[in-house]
Amino acid sequence: MGIIGYGVYIPRQRIKREEYQKAWGYFAARWLEEKAVADFDEDAVTMAVEAASNALRNTGYDASLIDALYFASTSPPYAEKQNATTIATALGCRNDTATMDVTSSPRCGLSALLSCLDYVDSLRGKTSLVVASDSPSGDPSGPFDHQLGSGAAAIILGRGLANGAVEGSISLTSESLGERFRRDGQRFVTTIDLGRYHDAGSEGVILSCVGELMKKLGRSPKDYDFLAILGVDPSRGIELAKKLSFEETQTTSSMVLGKIGDVGAASSLIVLSKLLESASFKQRLLLCAYGPGSGADALSLVVDGEMKAASGLSLDEYLARKSYIDYASYLKIRRFFGAS
Repeated sequence: MGIIGYGVYIPRQRIKREEYQKAWGYFAARWLEEKAVADFDEDAVTMAVEAASNALRNTGYDASLIDALYFASTSPPYAEKQNATTIATALGCRNDTATMDVTSSPRCGLSALLSCLDYVDSLRGKTSLVVASDSPSGDPSGPFDHQLGSGAAAIILGRGLANGAVEGSISLTSESLGERFRRDGQRFVTTIDLGRYHDAGSEGVILSCVGELMKKLGRSPKDYDFLAILGVDPSRGIELAKKLSFEETQTTSSMVLGKIGDVGAASSLIVLSKLLESASFKQRLLLCAYGPGSGADALSLVVDGEMKAASGLSLDEYLARKSYIDYASYLKIRRFFGAS
């Protein structure tokens, strides 16, 4: 049981850090070069359909073979009305395909993947599709918006023909207040800057989650070729990896977010797609996704087959496929004028 294949989608439009510097005199996300911007006619569902379509093409699977489709996002277009059903219909899935939305935390992309694995492992179906797509928004007058980007990734899971065998997973729950949140009815994600309090909280959860998974599997850092820590900025992730006794070379391959931004729930599956695209036969991956105010999930897997995109655009091709916009265009496209 494990990963059969994957697909991604990154919007064409990008905005560089220099555009923020010209407009505001500074850029808050020091780890970010540029970020992907969803166009005016794109949202989490349309991007999810693109990523899922790529996953089906890359694996040669027909949508009729999908028994379950789980959709993860912190910015779904519908707060009430299931978004996963819209995606399944657009893909041409059967009407008895199980669907579910998973939301409320940047951690939910990996949480949805683990739920899809449980669906297959329980023998309810043979093949499941998890899609994580996000385009979070921050108040454009504040610094938090600087890091927020757009993108989507889809992973097909199943039994028998898996190219990435899942070895184990773990989930930890941890409450923290004011770290990253969006109240009901509000558009913008916000945070209360409590400095060391939040750093200590995320550090404890991430170190425990990764450490407990390795202990559970009888593994050590030297057994892994790649480690990715999501939910904190990449430079912070490298610091935490070092505290876990991982080498920096084991984490640098996942630095794709520096080219597209913080894409919320989609971050973990986009980075996982990058690792699968880069990994060779029998290399082992460890992925940990932290959700502010919720906890963390971690997943260990080993590559058992060819995972590179067979058709359509790979992640690297999407990263190279871009068109730059200025800051005024960014505000218009994101409909920030008069927003609250």
